[in-house]
Amino acid sequence: MEATKLFQFCFDISFEKNLNTYIPTAYIVEAVDEIKYLNKKASTDVLESFGIVFENLDSNTKKILTACESLKPEFIFRKFSAKIKSAKTIADLQKDSKIDFAIRQHLKFNLSSFYDLIVKEQFPLSLDLGTEKDFYRSRVNIESRDFEPQIHFAKHSEGITYTLSLKENKTTFSPMNSSIVILLDEPGWLIIDKKLGRLKELNSKKLTPFLKKKSIEIPSKLVDNYFKNFIPEIAKKIDIEATGFEMELRDQIISSTIQPVYDFFKNCYYLNLYFDYNGYSFDGSKTKKTHTFVDFSIVNEPKIIQFKRSAVEILYTKKLLEIGLVKIKNELFGLDTDLEANDPYSNIQLIIDNKEKLENLGFTIQNLKLESKEIITENHTVSASKETTGDWFDIKIIITIGNYNINFSEIIPNIKSKERLFMLPDGNYFLIPLEWLSKYSSLAKLANTEKGNLLLRKSNFAALDAIPEMKNDVIQKAEYTASDLLKATLRPYQVDGVKWLLGHFNSNLGACLADDMGLGKTLQTLAVLVAVQEQLGFTTKTTNFDLFQNETTIEREPLKALIVLPSSLVFNWYNEASKFAPHFSKMQYVGNDRKLLAGRLDSTDLIFTSYSVVHRDISILEKYDFRYLILDESQYIKNKNSKIFKAINKISTAHKIALSGTPIENSLDDLWSQMQFINPDILGTYTFFAENFKIPIEKKQDENSLAELKNLIQPYILRRTKEQVLKDLPELTEQIYYCDMDPEQEKLYEKEKSKARNFLLKTDGSSPDKISIINTLMKLRQLSNHPKMIDQESEIDSGKYMAVTNYLENLVKGKQKTIIFSSFVTNLNFYTTWCRENKIQFCEITGETPANKREQQVNLFQENEEPLLFFISLKAGGVGLNITRASYVLFLDPWWNPFAEKQGVGRAHRIGQLNKVNVIRFISKNTVEEKIIKLQENKKLLSDSLLEESFVNDEIEVNLEYILGS
Repeated sequence: MEATKLFQFCFDISFEKNLNTYIPTAYIVEAVDEIKYLNKKASTDVLESFGIVFENLDSNTKKILTACESLKPEFIFRKFSAKIKSAKTIADLQKDSKIDFAIRQHLKFNLSSFYDLIVKEQFPLSLDLGTEKDFYRSRVNIESRDFEPQIHFAKHSEGITYTLSLKENKTTFSPMNSSIVILLDEPGWLIIDKKLGRLKELNSKKLTPFLKKKSIEIPSKLVDNYFKNFIPEIAKKIDIEATGFEMELRDQIISSTIQPVYDFFKNCYYLNLYFDYNGYSFDGSKTKKTHTFVDFSIVNEPKIIQFKRSAVEILYTKKLLEIGLVKIKNELFGLDTDLEANDPYSNIQLIIDNKEKLENLGFTIQNLKLESKEIITENHTVSASKETTGDWFDIKIIITIGNYNINFSEIIPNIKSKERLFMLPDGNYFLIPLEWLSKYSSLAKLANTEKGNLLLRKSNFAALDAIPEMKNDVIQKAEYTASDLLKATLRPYQVDGVKWLLGHFNSNLGACLADDMGLGKTLQTLAVLVAVQEQLGFTTKTTNFDLFQNETTIEREPLKALIVLPSSLVFNWYNEASKFAPHFSKMQYVGNDRKLLAGRLDSTDLIFTSYSVVHRDISILEKYDFRYLILDESQYIKNKNSKIFKAINKISTAHKIALSGTPIENSLDDLWSQMQFINPDILGTYTFFAENFKIPIEKKQDENSLAELKNLIQPYILRRTKEQVLKDLPELTEQIYYCDMDPEQEKLYEKEKSKARNFLLKTDGSSPDKISIINTLMKLRQLSNHPKMIDQESEIDSGKYMAVTNYLENLVKGKQKTIIFSSFVTNLNFYTTWCRENKIQFCEITGETPANKREQQVNLFQENEEPLLFFISLKAGGVGLNITRASYVLFLDPWWNPFAEKQGVGRAHRIGQLNKVNVIRFISKNTVEEKIIKLQENKKLLSDSLLEESFVNDEIEVNLEYILGS
């Protein structure tokens, strides 16, 4: 049984004179109907004695216990005494104004959190429990309530009478007639007659004069001064009543502004509307309808101004809904997506991006307030230039924001830490566009800063791919015509490989040919060496020699290619070279007598040796300058700490090629070692690589870091698989299974589709923005699959769910191994729940599945008769899995990324698969799914590029009317 069922946490607040405030103490009691006494404080020892594990408690209980601990005087002293070693007491710390301020902020934050949680979770609370621990007598009522201040000014001949009263629900009372304990100034928390409540919109200190008297008299001579200093502070928040004054009504909206509001629990900003009625701004999220203010701007002629909200406000609300925002909660607005979870500023960015459009709709978009700072909304421009100096790019990027010219090097720390708020010289913020965090990420990581300019290695040119004005493919495209000296006919993909390697040779950049085993990496490499020899003009015929031949005269300059191989492959390569390029002079630099050949290393075309020989003979080999250094099975150097890795990197060479069918065997360390070989420092030092790529990718499954790494290495690794270039795989059949929706599901879908048409296909000729298209089509797509995907509480059945479960039931009965893909994890959950309910074993991989568990799931599926079903989210399992036992591949929700589906099919339809593979796509009839499938078939809509789920192709926009049609 859970500890929280057996025990209950209670709290007492009492005055702590050293901190000059009330602080809480946590107690624990047995769960009873009526708590009478509190005897045991909820200390660590007491919790342990009751068998309560702190980490197993619910999050809010942990938060409130942590807040209590953080408010203890001894905790506060420890926390703030580090900088003042001589301090003996909290009073000593408070002598330092900065530390005193920090302590008050600490108290404010934790006490505010404490009282919020007391009310939210209804934790029992007492006030001044005392030594007798009588909770029954000290208990405080903790029902959620607000105490609303009301101010009244009565003008008379001698001045003004100022009265402050409080209102709870419909009851108004004078503070002096009640027992009031002020717990916290701001936000205001009070206990009034043993009832806990918030003091709305007012600092609790303002109550102090009224605790002993009902009103305050302000003489005529002090009225102007008093109102100038006091009234402006509270008039914007609190309604004022007044008698004896002239009255003016203001009920016309002067302007409507949009401002961000921070949601602490969701860690994101929503948007709120404010309406200016010429002197007072109403908060659109609040219910307050009127506000009264005493205007003393004209000396001795005070008047009452009453502001009254207008129904016109709803027109502004509708305008926000029309541009794709929705009401989130409490009348706040935001995007109808999960973007906020990934980007707290997505709604603010929407305002900045649509500033002109919103201003045309009548909104005032000026500086957006973020706490005490402002986010500027002015347009920015980026100017970039690049010069090439040797092996480096010298890059200059200037960002112009208003009157400021910011050097990009100043923004690099923000790019690295993914902090979008950049502080300008005037103290306000520039919101770095979200796309910059990925666009400039590689540049920020890899460039060196020198006098404000950035120096980037030419080999890192891919880091500039996302910057149009900087993009520069430094790898030259090579032409290739097969030489008569090459005694072989190359397949088309092998010709492409030769051209690719020659391009890297001509650009003085290393390359890794990572074709599958059996696709002819050896032949492609020999073809490149022949082409290079001809290109350099080193083709005059010469005689081969070996240990037993007399030395012959070399009539041409040798190629001097050192080819390092596993020992077992040296002879094979030598024979292949003799067969395909017999004109080359060749040498096997292996065996006990090899050092007799060392003098000829400088005059031979091809020198074949082994990794073990390089390790042992590095003192000899490092003295020579080779034109080419080629490593076959280059994963041999994957261990950066190995002697062979260090030896290989001591060899002097102008050009490098790595050959490997498995460039990554165990971890990304393998990749770093091989990239370091072909293009030194392209991925930085190992420490840099581990911090920026290895750890984020392997430990955190960070897809952005993975995409960034792929982009950096992509120009240097050519990988073709057998599935791509060979046609001898088992038969693949594909079919579409059309599903009828449940009648209620269909009604709901048609209703939402009608809304979508009205929203996206506007009659005024304006085009919907991409955000609106993404949100709207995504919602229709989810509804096509299961109504519960857009409303967890929905009782409506899904026609597709019924069709898929029936299909799966038959496959299970037929003992058919099946992979089930979905791009929604929530969709997969419906079917894994069905499996549990029907006691059907299954495997599962989603983005949440750690790497080691993935392998275990694959092995479980591959090596056993059961489980028969394997559920995989498309993003998590589209690549890198070998599941050849499956003969069925099901796609639950096909969409506009056929490449991702193709990758999914490839998990089963690959070398090693002996069975026919059946691919079934489940489509809900008469939905956007069906329309997109038809567009793919009829118009070849999409290219085979890996696209994000939220990608909207231009053709999608063009065909919106067709997609949303009947």
